[in-house]
Amino acid sequence: WLLGICLCLCGLQACSSLPRQLAPPRAEVVELRILQAGFDGQRFAIRLDLFNPNPVPIPVRFVEFDVRLGGEGLLDGQSVAPFTLPAGGTQVVEVEIFSKLVSSATRLLAVVQGPTNTLEYELQGQLTLDVPLREPLGFYHRGQVPLLLAQ
Repeated sequence: WLLGICLCLCGLQACSSLPRQLAPPRAEVVELRILQAGFDGQRFAIRLDLFNPNPVPIPVRFVEFDVRLGGEGLLDGQSVAPFTLPAGGTQVVEVEIFSKLVSSATRLLAVVQGPTNTLEYELQGQLTLDVPLREPLGFYHRGQVPLLLAQ
């Protein structure tokens, strides 16, 4: 019984190592690559750049996100491995996603803009923390990213 109380107190101590209020992370899509395209859907690799504006590292269990590309639909993904977002630092997370986003890769390529083949996107998601009893940290960003084809 006493051991159970000690374990609970240790767990609460671990929770207190993070401040009560954390600033939300900043996130952006830094790379979007079509790995495979067919009539049944597309396989993408997405690289997210996450920035922690807080003075403490943040232990992350996983990242969940949705990306709306050029008004053509949503990609949704989730990271597979836990990581620590360094204090005042960045972490790049790469996720592969299969989607039936558009009927063909040709249609997706039709919405790219300019000579750099950029797509407008909206990114929203959350970091699920690897700390008990903590709410996820949400993020949102609008931007442009080049659409790359696998070689």
